[in-house]
Amino acid sequence: MEPSVKRLFSKSLSSTGLTIVSLIMFMIGTIAMPAGAQDSSDIAFEADTITVEQENGVMIATGNVKVTQQGDELIADQITYNQLTGEARATGSVRLTTKDGTTHLSEEMILDENFTHAVATPLISTLSDGSRFSAQTGDHRQDQRTVFGRSVFSPCNCDYDAGESPIWDLRSSQSEHNIETQTITHQNVRMHIFGLPVFYFPVLAHPDATVKRRSGLLTPSVSYSNDNGLTLTTPYYQVISPTQDIEFQPTNFQFRGQGLKTIYRQRWDQAEVNASVYGARLETFKEKREQVGAIDAQFKSRVGSGWAVDSRLFRASQDTFLRRYRYDSTQTLKSHVTATKLTDERYYRVTMSDVQGLREEDTQDREPTILPSVYYSKITKGPFRDQIVRRELTALQLDNDEGHELVRWTALLGTERKYSQNGHILTASGDLMASYHDVQKTDDNTDELSTFGQGNAIISGEWKYPLGVQYGKGLSSTAIITPRVKTIVIDGSDRTDELPNRDAADFRLDEANLFLNNRFQGRDFILPGTHIAAGLSGITNNPVIGDITGFAGLSYKAQGKTPAGLTISGRENYSDYVASLSIATPYNLNVSWSGRADYEELELHESRSTLDFASGKTEFRIEHTQISQAYFEAADDDKEDAKIRFAQRLPNDIQLVAEQVWDLSSGQTRRDQSVLSAVWTGGFQDCVTVSLDYKRDPYADRDIRRVNELQLKFSFKYLGTINSTDIN
Repeated sequence: MEPSVKRLFSKSLSSTGLTIVSLIMFMIGTIAMPAGAQDSSDIAFEADTITVEQENGVMIATGNVKVTQQGDELIADQITYNQLTGEARATGSVRLTTKDGTTHLSEEMILDENFTHAVATPLISTLSDGSRFSAQTGDHRQDQRTVFGRSVFSPCNCDYDAGESPIWDLRSSQSEHNIETQTITHQNVRMHIFGLPVFYFPVLAHPDATVKRRSGLLTPSVSYSNDNGLTLTTPYYQVISPTQDIEFQPTNFQFRGQGLKTIYRQRWDQAEVNASVYGARLETFKEKREQVGAIDAQFKSRVGSGWAVDSRLFRASQDTFLRRYRYDSTQTLKSHVTATKLTDERYYRVTMSDVQGLREEDTQDREPTILPSVYYSKITKGPFRDQIVRRELTALQLDNDEGHELVRWTALLGTERKYSQNGHILTASGDLMASYHDVQKTDDNTDELSTFGQGNAIISGEWKYPLGVQYGKGLSSTAIITPRVKTIVIDGSDRTDELPNRDAADFRLDEANLFLNNRFQGRDFILPGTHIAAGLSGITNNPVIGDITGFAGLSYKAQGKTPAGLTISGRENYSDYVASLSIATPYNLNVSWSGRADYEELELHESRSTLDFASGKTEFRIEHTQISQAYFEAADDDKEDAKIRFAQRLPNDIQLVAEQVWDLSSGQTRRDQSVLSAVWTGGFQDCVTVSLDYKRDPYADRDIRRVNELQLKFSFKYLGTINSTDIN
């Protein structure tokens, strides 16, 4: 099919006038083209002046010449077209812009095959993402490829017209941008950084900016440390299907061996799989070269009528290699299968889990296994107004929990009803609980088995009275103060001396559990008796100070035994005070505190304080935590630590982060974990990321050394990462 003229416009014609216009239309319509170009689409043509030399079949277009064909646009000062050869010569500020946004610049460009093939000497090309080629020669074929001879490539965002040079570039004997495969390939490549040659590659290929997902080699990572030596990772990525891929990450540790991490992913409409498999032959604390492996596979799915399944298999054949060789920092690997379902009235949860501890002190009897845990809950409206009825069923088999193994079945039937009268809110509730326990093993290593039942009734009554208070100038501020009192009576079996307390062993009274019917929340520790919980909460908004919330409360035992976790003084009746205060100021500063204090002496036994500041590009956070030794039977001393974190974003995409943790236990100050980081993202030319990181971690475990590390890392756009690590 012959090309047609879509538009011909001449601002000023030569003396031949309309006759030339007709002749030009005829010439363009009868251009002799190669067979492969016969199916070209329309051409649009513009110029200030057009001259036709009829004797030799030459047309000369001069001044603001523009040719548009198949979405590509050619602009030049002059185009000379030879009808006999089908060749055009564009000169003077030649610009060829393709429909994908790539721009080719030259002072002279030879075009043929109906303007779909162009040869330029020299050629400067800018891709749609800003990457730039400069070459001594260029050969461009529409929608196919561009070949650059003696090329210089850089993705850096430079003002070349102002004389800027890129931070780094690739200088090649030949480069090719294959538009069909979306690949850029360089031959005989020298990488220059700040103009100095640094690396040489015989061949280097990478996808162009249009590629989001492609099989092939990914960016390599190179690092060096005193422990591992030179470490090289060369990932390979394979697309299996539109919803399925796999990645191989072989790593060579110069002094320690080799490892392979394989990552597999797959998606379905209602399910997904993410799996990492590790296999390695590395130095460990057992052998010079040990075959080790691990798997971390996760599966999520929605099945049946509303069931959600979440499962994970996380196991390792050896304790330390994941952490030592930076595959994963986790110290405890938990595998589980959990199925849940939630409807308007019902909630179901079935869980099976197993724990593998990787620390030196972890033994088999400290790796709990649950086979299974079943929970069912149903909440419906009761026969009376504002009444709800709760039904719960649970079943549990627990093994290897610090020497304990047990089976437990429980059932609960409860109800709750609220009354409101003149702003007073009254809530009455009652629970009937029944349990059956089969204690198969305890930590005292006795062979005696213990099976018994347990029944309890819990009745409670609660009163709340929110009070609104106006204050300030013109009574413009409002506060809501709410006193609250709740009485809880627990009757029935007392099995606290016979039943190992596994689900409430670390109980500590706080604001969240103070008013619960069963403060211990689990089913192992249910202590008959009567106690009263009382507290006062408040909330207000002040235009000067900001949003303020606070709480203070305590518990009084009226009858029964005093459980652990309420106080550390051994006092029989009153618990510690629990309190909290939070202030969100209008000055980007937030302060919060929560703690427990002795009822008689007001000595602080537990506290957590935080201060947050965030404004624009600056973030600052301080945390302090203190817990008295007596709250935990296994503790050797009080636990106290402090943490400071500071982050600042600077001009030119530079971010600074500093984090320090101090151990303040036993009245001493010891520097714990430290992290310092400076990251230059993209650079001022948006083509390189430089990070300088310092990390200190005093934790050690067999062949895992204490970390005192300084790391310098360079990440080059489209290419990869190079870093240097020093470990003492």
